[in-house]
Amino acid sequence: MLPPPAYFALDDVYKIVGLSSPRISPDGKSLVFVRSHVNLQTDKRDPQLMELDIATKAERALTETRPGASDPAWSPSGGTIAFLADYEKTGKQIYLMPMEGGDAVRVTNAPQGVDQFAWRPDGSAIAYVTADAPPKRTGLARWQDGFAVTDNAYLSPGPFPSSHLWLASRAAGGGEWTARRLTHGGDWSVANGETGSTISWSPDGKRLTYVRLPNALLGDADRSVVAVLDVASGTSASLTGRTRFEYNPRIAPDGHAVTYTYARDGDAMNVADIFLSPGRGIGRDISRAIDRNTGNYAWYPGSDALLLNGNDGTQRALWKLRTDGSFQKFDLGDVSAFGDFDGSISASGAVAFVGSSPHHPAEIYWASSPTVAPVALTHENTAVASHPFGRVRDLDWTGPNGFHEDGVLTYPVAYRAGSRYPLVLLIHGGPTGASTTGFDELAQLMAARGWFVLQPNYRGSDNLGNAYQHAIYIDATAGPGKDIMAGVRATEQAVPIDTHRIAVSGWSYGGMMTSWMIARYHIWNSAVSGAAVDDLMYDYALADDIGADRESMPGSPFVGKNMQFYKDVSPLTYFRDVTTPTLILSDVYDVRVPAAQSYAFYHALHDRGVPVEFYEWPVHAHFPGDAVRTVDVYRHWMGWIGAHFALRDRG
Repeated sequence: MLPPPAYFALDDVYKIVGLSSPRISPDGKSLVFVRSHVNLQTDKRDPQLMELDIATKAERALTETRPGASDPAWSPSGGTIAFLADYEKTGKQIYLMPMEGGDAVRVTNAPQGVDQFAWRPDGSAIAYVTADAPPKRTGLARWQDGFAVTDNAYLSPGPFPSSHLWLASRAAGGGEWTARRLTHGGDWSVANGETGSTISWSPDGKRLTYVRLPNALLGDADRSVVAVLDVASGTSASLTGRTRFEYNPRIAPDGHAVTYTYARDGDAMNVADIFLSPGRGIGRDISRAIDRNTGNYAWYPGSDALLLNGNDGTQRALWKLRTDGSFQKFDLGDVSAFGDFDGSISASGAVAFVGSSPHHPAEIYWASSPTVAPVALTHENTAVASHPFGRVRDLDWTGPNGFHEDGVLTYPVAYRAGSRYPLVLLIHGGPTGASTTGFDELAQLMAARGWFVLQPNYRGSDNLGNAYQHAIYIDATAGPGKDIMAGVRATEQAVPIDTHRIAVSGWSYGGMMTSWMIARYHIWNSAVSGAAVDDLMYDYALADDIGADRESMPGSPFVGKNMQFYKDVSPLTYFRDVTTPTLILSDVYDVRVPAAQSYAFYHALHDRGVPVEFYEWPVHAHFPGDAVRTVDVYRHWMGWIGAHFALRDRG
C-alpha cells in the first residue's frame, strides 16, 4: 500500500514547471510554447522552446535550455519560429529557427536589447522595439554623469533614452539580415519595457501601429496615444487625436479596422474599454457591455471578433467579443485563463492558453469554442497536483455602499467539521486586479499548515464592474478596509474560525491594506506587511509610477489642498494606533514601492514598543523574481504568522 502523498511544502514550489506563450502554427496542427524549470544551482529558471502536436499531444524539444528564451512567434508561412533569447551583454535579441531542422540564427544586434517584435505579414521582415544607446562619454565626461530629475523613480540612475521602432529584413533570395531605423526623435518614445504595448502590422505591410509616449518614464505613461506609422515614408500620425490613456493597438487581419484600449470616459480609474476605429478617428466602444477590465485581447483571424481576457468574479475569464458589441463568455469550468493571445487563435477559432485550476498549477489548454469545455494539452505539473490541497471556493457577501463583493476561501488541508481553525487574510495587490480560484501556491502552503485563507476582493478590484473599480478614487484605504472587514464577517459566518487567531497580510497594495487594517482595526493576532505604500505622499515623490497615485487622488499632493487627501489615506498617519505584532518585508531597490516607507513604518512601531521585525532582500524588483528568494519570503511570512498563532495556543 502506497503512503499518502505529503502535504504541499516550500520545497515543492521549486518543482512547479513554468509554461507560457502557446502559439498555434498557421496550419493549425501544432503549437510552440516555452517551458521552464527552476535551476537551484543558478537560482534562475531554465527555459526551452517546445513543440506540441495538437492531435496526439506529443511534445518535442526545439531547443536545449536557453537563457532568456521567450516570446516564440511563427512566421506567416509556418516554416520558421522567431523568438527572443539572451545574447552576451546586450540583452535579448531576435533569433530565427527553421522548423525543418537546423540551429537558431541571431538576426538582430541591438545594443540595448529587444523587448518586443512582430513579423511583417509577408514574412520578409520583422519590426522590433529597442532603446537608444546612451551617449558615449570619454575623458572627464566619463564621471560627469549627473542627470536631470523629472518624473523618474528616485533610485533610477539615468539617463533615460527613448525607444524606437526598427526593421530587420533581408533582400529577396536570402543574404544577411540588416537593420533599418523606422522612427526617430529623442523628445518622445515608443512604449517599451515597463511601459510596453503592442505593435501591429497592416496586412499589406505598409503600416504599423504603436503607442507613442512623451518619454521613456513610467511616471509619464498616462500620456499614451496610439500612432500609425507609414513604413515607407517614416511619418507617423495620431489615430484618434486624443492625448492620454490609449494602449494596445491592433490592426484587424483584413486591415479594415484598428482596435485599441482606452480608459472609459477618459478616467484612468475606470476600466479599459476596447474601441474599434475604421482606420482614423476615435471609433466606437465595443466592450462597454461586458463591464470588465479587458485590455488583454487579440483578433480572431476572420476579423469579425476579438478574444478578451479579464477578471470576472473569482475567475480569470475569456470572452468572444464580436465587432457589433455582442459577446459570449467561454465555459472554462474551474480553469482560469492567463497570458497574451496574439498568435494563440487558430483559423477555426480554437484558442490555446495557459490556465490553472484550484488544485493544479499551470498547463496549456485548448478550447475549440466558447461552449466546449477546455482540454489540457500538457501535463507538466501533474506531480505537483498530486499533493492533497485545501478545498477552494468562492465566497460572496454584501459590503458597504451596497456593493456585491467576493473573495476566495481556501480550507485547511486536513479540515474536519467540528473544529475551529485560524484564519489568514491574503490581500491582493494592484489594486487593479483580483483574487481568483486559479492555483495559488502561497494560499495552499498556508492551507497545508492548517489555516483557513481568505483572499478578499475589495473596491478597486477589476472583477466586478466599473463602478466597483472606480470606487477607490480618493478612498485608497478606508473603503477597501470596510470591504475586507465585511469579508472577514462573512467568513466567520461560513466556516468555523478561531477568532483569537486571525492574521492579516499582503504585498504591494495588499501590504498597504495590511498596514491600514492594523492601524484601524484591532482583531489581529499578527500581520505581515510586504512592500507597503505606508505613506502615499512619499510614494508619489519617489516611485516610478507616480501617475497612478496622481490619478487616484485629485492630483499632486503638492498642489492646492491635496496634501490632506494623501495623509488621510496613508497608514503611517495612524501609526500610534498600531498594536499588532507586525513583520515588514520589502526589497532594497524597489522603485515601484520604495522601501523608505517601510523603514518609517518599522521605526514608528519599533520605537513605541510594538513587536516588529523587518527583512529586506537586496534585489532590484518589486517582488523577488527568483525562486529561492520567493520561497524565502514565504518562509518568513508564514513563520511569523505561525509563531504568533502558537503563542496564542500557549497563552
